[in-house]
Amino acid sequence: MTDIVGLKGKYIELYGVEGCSTKELAKIEDALNVQLSHDFKKISEFYSGGFFGGISHHEIAIRGEAANIVQETLRIREAAGLNNEFIVLAEPSGSIIVLDVRGKSSVIWCDAVEVDCLNTMEFITKPDIRESYASFFLHLLNQEDQG
Repeated sequence: MTDIVGLKGKYIELYGVEGCSTKELAKIEDALNVQLSHDFKKISEFYSGGFFGGISHHEIAIRGEAANIVQETLRIREAAGLNNEFIVLAEPSGSIIVLDVRGKSSVIWCDAVEVDCLNTMEFITKPDIRESYASFFLHLLNQEDQG
């Protein structure tokens, strides 16, 4: 299990606190009809999206000036028939990164053309899957150290 307190300390050292409120997270859950994982909520207390780990992430918000996880998730759900179990975190060139909120909340990074394969988990090209949002965040934090 990834140490969220350690992640928080390391992130704050680099960027300060840029989190979102518990109230905002509850609004996101209501808007997307999901239950966010504990690790996602804890990390969202100090990180609310933006450029991180070499990737432009959607803002963790219900509304905002930048693309946000609610609007982008609803857009992809409608356009590609994405199940309600997925939240769109980012859309790097030619790919999509989603949070799978079933159970342990894994993070899946797959080719954008295979977004409809998320519903069945039957991919042509094997996606990168992280066991939790915290482990995905740790990977991104390590990318920051290398950059």
